[in-house]
Amino acid sequence: MSKKEERKKIMLSVKERAAFIYSSGDVSIADAARKTCEELQIPFDDTVRRSISKYLKKVGLTNSTFNNTIEDTDVFKDAKNKEIDKSKSRFIFSWCQSETEIHEGFLNNIEKYAEHIDASIHIIAGRYKNPTSIQSNKNTKAKEKNLNNSWHPRVIPYLDANRHKIHDNLCLLSDVKIQPTASTPLSGLNGMTGLESCIVGHPRVHLKSLPILDGYPHKLLLSTGSVSVENYTDTKSGKKGEFHHTLGFVIVEIDGDSFHIRQVQCEEDGSFYDLKYFVSDGEIMLHSGVEAIVFGDLHLGETNPDILEQSFVLSDYLKCKDIVLHDVFNGHSISHHERMDPFILMKREADGTDDLDEELSNVIQFFDLFSEYNFVMVRSNHDEFLDRWLKDVDWRKTINKKAYLRLANLLSRDDKSIGIVPMFLSDVKNVTCLGIDDSYRINEWECGMHGHIGSNGSRGGVIQFKNLNTKNVTGHTHTPCREDGHCSVGTLTHLRVGYNKGASSWMNSNFVIYPNGKGHHVHIINNKFTTL
Repeated sequence: MSKKEERKKIMLSVKERAAFIYSSGDVSIADAARKTCEELQIPFDDTVRRSISKYLKKVGLTNSTFNNTIEDTDVFKDAKNKEIDKSKSRFIFSWCQSETEIHEGFLNNIEKYAEHIDASIHIIAGRYKNPTSIQSNKNTKAKEKNLNNSWHPRVIPYLDANRHKIHDNLCLLSDVKIQPTASTPLSGLNGMTGLESCIVGHPRVHLKSLPILDGYPHKLLLSTGSVSVENYTDTKSGKKGEFHHTLGFVIVEIDGDSFHIRQVQCEEDGSFYDLKYFVSDGEIMLHSGVEAIVFGDLHLGETNPDILEQSFVLSDYLKCKDIVLHDVFNGHSISHHERMDPFILMKREADGTDDLDEELSNVIQFFDLFSEYNFVMVRSNHDEFLDRWLKDVDWRKTINKKAYLRLANLLSRDDKSIGIVPMFLSDVKNVTCLGIDDSYRINEWECGMHGHIGSNGSRGGVIQFKNLNTKNVTGHTHTPCREDGHCSVGTLTHLRVGYNKGASSWMNSNFVIYPNGKGHHVHIINNKFTTL
């Protein structure tokens, strides 16, 4: 390749990148050109800017007809003036891409469900501006042909491009346009609504709990899912967006000074589950039960009894087959975190919480008390406190001498390296104890990981788990989270237990897995999880 051809090739990539930046946000041509040059590490000057400007005009990006068609329509103007019906206490929010077909069956089911629970429907007006690639996409052109640069007629009565305060602590940001190919649609929104949780429209379903100071309301960021079908370009970002595209909605129930919120996804035929209801072909029915519920981390001894009770009420309400548990054993009697703090040790000696036999007895009593349930106990980091204690301490210097000798003898027979807590519970009939590397799949969801260990023995984290080749639910963080195929539950403990000082993102939150393989978080707020 000659130098001239090489320069032309480089310049073409510069122009295409500048076109993408210009079409993705409210930036000038000069800013798009400058940012492109910075990214590609090439000199920026007027010659480059003029060349990019000509290219943008050539492909129609600077044509006012293209840029302003949608915003100038009466449909969009009405959407910008959309109001919230204050007489309603329940709302359903989703997102729809312009110039794109919708899933008719899904929208029909949403309408029937909204009628059944007396909810108001709002569909956020979304766009996907990447015309340089769209020009070569025949499938997209065919879909656009009869839609006249607007949204599908079925969603127009619900279309919303306004900002609303749904509750004192919750906002709907329909006026915020996020590129549907954005891999982290919630990034940068943390401070946008102050103390209030917020919902944004996006075809990826993400959830984030933000740290708050003690006494402040929980702050959640959520994205909605979509009622429109996949309509992306054949670029890398387009194909990734297509893969993660999710048909779904967010449901909000106002409950006095609090609210309940869930992210619901549908099956290919448009049917969906929400708590006790199954909605299919326009019919609302009570289902026969869900596959499982993953409880927030338990930590017996620090568990909030009211939250634990409500979690079992939720399990009964949904007729769960399995209950997955994380961090059942807390380990406060032998915690290595407290071993060198004489003041905490003195306090535990005074209140009796340094008694290991008593703590283990409480674990057995828990399973006896709830003997009618089928439990799966995930190997967790607090279980490992006990193994570590047995390996580290001099038994002659501990107050739990008898327990040490008895458990050390038990651990010495651990040929499969499953750990002391699973061995201790081996005779309990209603619990299946998993080892650290055991898999436990429930309807396409991997539920055998606690979350403290990531790839190759490293510390676990959201990025590692969302990049796994399977959907998964973990615990450990006490913070509800959802990013693509990874979900993390919250905790069933008190939200302040001494060591989570400062701002905390902890929430009382469980995760439900439905028969169709979909799932969502159910948060317990003010000892309630729904108004339905």
